[in-house]
Amino acid sequence: MTVFVALADVIDDPDARAALERTFSTVVVATAREHAVTELTALGDTVDAAIIGVRERIDAGVLAALPRLRVVGSLSVGTDHLDLAAIADRGVQVITTPGINAVSVAEHALMMILALAKRALPAHAAVVAGQDRAGMVDLPVEVRGRRVGVLSAGATARALIPLLRALGMDVQVWTRRPDGHPDLPTAGLEEIFGRCGIVSVHLPLTPQTRGLVDAQLLRLLPPGALVVNVARKEIIDSDGLRAIVAERPDLRFGVDDFGLAEDGTAAVVGDRGLWSPHVAGITVEASAEMENVVVRGVVQAVGGAC
Repeated sequence: MTVFVALADVIDDPDARAALERTFSTVVVATAREHAVTELTALGDTVDAAIIGVRERIDAGVLAALPRLRVVGSLSVGTDHLDLAAIADRGVQVITTPGINAVSVAEHALMMILALAKRALPAHAAVVAGQDRAGMVDLPVEVRGRRVGVLSAGATARALIPLLRALGMDVQVWTRRPDGHPDLPTAGLEEIFGRCGIVSVHLPLTPQTRGLVDAQLLRLLPPGALVVNVARKEIIDSDGLRAIVAERPDLRFGVDDFGLAEDGTAAVVGDRGLWSPHVAGITVEASAEMENVVVRGVVQAVGGAC
């Protein structure tokens, strides 16, 4: 049997490598992430399992080239890079890592909130330029007493809530199923944006959430509000973001995702933005645990022992 591994880090772990080598006669590692899907499909009918990340899209075309594929293990919580309908039609098992990196993402969201509130990047730039305080346009603000709207009631949102409360912030939560979360203080989407000076986005990317945060919602934000998105950038409507940046110079944005320079987001928002390249969920600790969970799942799916 053959397993394809898109991320070299997975087999850098001796235990993970040993488990795969005990189960599969051949372990193929991508030469580079940008070529991973091409190299995977080139293996054709020899591949039984694949271990990938969020950059590798598995759709009907890829599946057609891999008739023996039995299981896909993805080091991710989100599944927007997977055509789940096509995968289900083929009877291929999917293994992901829900909840594993919740603390990692929550800490990153809190970091972005504090960095924006405390004007960390402008302060750093002012010091480097030798201007000290004179180089800062706006002073830092306190987060204690601020009302924070958290979009989602999932694992990363729930990991963030106690961190916010520990700093004296008042939390409100928006979820599509408020009745299913009686322990959380829920509110409507417009109420969240109209009352919360900080909004943190933790939603999965689905057809229902794509573009959910549009210009109409962003216009409701109180003066000086901060919006942090540690989910997927597409949840904030790109046209709406461009429109509101021109209208509301008081707003600040933090986003953790790929391609923020290429799609123009970083340039449009400028020095009112804080960006990171989709690293919220990949701390050393979270990455190691996700790799272990995926390897164990793939091995078990093909009948091996980990």
